[in-house]
Amino acid sequence: MTVNTQPGAQSGARPRRRLLRWIGWFGAFNASLFALVALRYLWIYRFPDDGLGIAYALLAFTGQFALLACVPMFALLAPLALIWPSRRLVMGLAVLLASVGLSLLFLDTNVFAEHRFHLSWLTALLFETTTWWLTGILFTIFLLFETLLAGMVWRNYATAPGPRGGRWLALVLSVCWLGGQGIHIWGDAVGYTPVTQFTRFMPLYYPLHAKRDLARLGLVDPQQARRQRMLRGSLDATDGQLRYPLQPMDCRAPRAQLQNLVIILIDALRPDAIHPGLTPTLAAFGEDGIVFRQQYSGGNSSRMGLFSMFYGLPSTYWQSFYDLQRSPVLMDEIRRREFDIGLFSAVGFGSPTLIDRTVFAGMADLTDERHDLSVVDRNRIVTNDWLQWLAGRSGDTPFFGFVYFDPPMSEMPAAGPEPLPMDDRYAGNKKASGLWRQYRLAMRMLDGEAARVIDSLRDRELLDNTIVLVISDHGYEFDDNGIGHYGHASNFSATQLRSTLLMHWPGRAPVDVDYRTTHHDLSVTLMQDLFGCTNPPEDYSVGRNLFSGEPWQWMMAGSYTDHAIVEPGQVIVSHPGGFVEVRGENYRPVDGAKLDAQLIQDALAAQRRFLQ
Repeated sequence: MTVNTQPGAQSGARPRRRLLRWIGWFGAFNASLFALVALRYLWIYRFPDDGLGIAYALLAFTGQFALLACVPMFALLAPLALIWPSRRLVMGLAVLLASVGLSLLFLDTNVFAEHRFHLSWLTALLFETTTWWLTGILFTIFLLFETLLAGMVWRNYATAPGPRGGRWLALVLSVCWLGGQGIHIWGDAVGYTPVTQFTRFMPLYYPLHAKRDLARLGLVDPQQARRQRMLRGSLDATDGQLRYPLQPMDCRAPRAQLQNLVIILIDALRPDAIHPGLTPTLAAFGEDGIVFRQQYSGGNSSRMGLFSMFYGLPSTYWQSFYDLQRSPVLMDEIRRREFDIGLFSAVGFGSPTLIDRTVFAGMADLTDERHDLSVVDRNRIVTNDWLQWLAGRSGDTPFFGFVYFDPPMSEMPAAGPEPLPMDDRYAGNKKASGLWRQYRLAMRMLDGEAARVIDSLRDRELLDNTIVLVISDHGYEFDDNGIGHYGHASNFSATQLRSTLLMHWPGRAPVDVDYRTTHHDLSVTLMQDLFGCTNPPEDYSVGRNLFSGEPWQWMMAGSYTDHAIVEPGQVIVSHPGGFVEVRGENYRPVDGAKLDAQLIQDALAAQRRFLQ
């Protein structure tokens, strides 16, 4: 007699199959619910007059909320259903998860409608008691509704015989997500604003980027894409997205009185690395000019440091300005006054700073980084190009020069017999000592290049009519805080935010400025004191005039993903996903810190001021 074990095997597998089918359909129904609640984002969004832009928004919207509803379900519950196929447990957790997701999404739509940024722990700290009560009531309603929905899906989809089209639905949703991502990859590569401007409207939305890969494969010509962006213009797509500036700029300095402006940017130059025995040119430049002893960058990365420097805005605005390719009012005024413009960068103008689509959006002839050359050679070529450009100028037209140097640390020896100033600073830390030596040698090399730029102005007797800034985009760390951090973009301590700002301003006496200043103040100073703009700084910046004599009490700083509220002695750091931590002296965590609600409210107000 033969025993058939097949039914037994099927009976063991059937509960798992039913639960997996139920998870899929329950996630699909919740994707519809998520999208229904999220229609408020589309109500706020001003669709472009562009078929591809409209198609992208609809595909991205559908794909994103299918992703938010379905992926957590499968990621968390599918393994549980396979290991422990308990219907009550799996369905209970799914109902709870969906109810929490709907409640948070409802909150986010309200926060975004009012403030134009998405829900975070900092915004939640400002909710009134009535908001929490309403959220609790909504959660209860969602919980009851999701319980009924779970039973309906089980009866009609999980246990019902025959196909229900689940695979086709999964395919359609996957195509929506992939289609949206594919359009964004292309739109981001060519700077197509009807596509890229949609990003900030979706919560937890991180579309894919592949500019370098497309260029390497020959699918996108960066120079052609830049020319197309210029032909399309960078301002048309900003209508309805930004209110920047809040009022039209009123700048009245007579053209005959305009001075030239030259910015020498040295990446990661710490102010305490300037020493007569190491960087004699920069040390002498500071002795004869204006030195800002407590200058802080608005970012611990080059991208956000440059953004704070030219825009005077918190880094939380960067994505909007990048997506819309909106240049700062400082560059708008330079172009309106018809300055000759010379832009030279050893790191190019694209990634990682992406200033080709922010600070210098719409500018022609932006060179790419020369990967075929050493960093030392790239810096020397930048200086040579500057000298050639300056020598080729004619007439009395005012000019703006931007010379961006990149420290060639990796090409410098970490050890050697030659003594250098400050050799004992990191004694006892072998890694820090080696990096510190490479860093100083790199800065010594760049000091020589900066000397060539400054001497070119002096030799042509231009210094009497030229504002010259020597500035760094951020600081640099050699485990100064004892927490194992090196370089930059890893924390918001003073070591990574303290920056160099040396200034030669004709008509201003040499002075040491000892109060706290920030890169956010730079654009205000130039707009007021160079171009004679009468607008209050609040119209276009969160900074103030560098010479106001008023130290900042708090400031915003950003990285590539995080941002922080920086106070003297304390930093409130907000991470992706809403996690918040408070750091104190030496960047150590502060347990039980009480957050100042008014400070947080002021910071959030600064982050939404220029958003529609």
